[in-house]
Amino acid sequence: MLDLTVDAERLAGAYVGRGIIPEKKVEDALHVAVATLEELAAVVTWNYKHLANLRKAVLFFSVNLENGFHKKVEIVTPWEVVGHVES
Repeated sequence: MLDLTVDAERLAGAYVGRGIIPEKKVEDALHVAVATLEELAAVVTWNYKHLANLRKAVLFFSVNLENGFHKKVEIVTPWEVVGHVES
């Protein structure tokens, strides 16, 4: 389990402030912020609308760079992690 820190809340606020994530969905921004601060490789999500899409990934990374975080956190779906299994 990862801690929610003041720094994570600030970074999430930057995502919301830039319009990447709506204010009502700040939890989504917090997921990316915590992953960024912890230097995780990826956030795995089914949330295509706010997280798992290329346009958003570019915007998250640009905010991260502006805030001194240079490691890119991938935002992927479970299918990208485990691969598609045919039945």
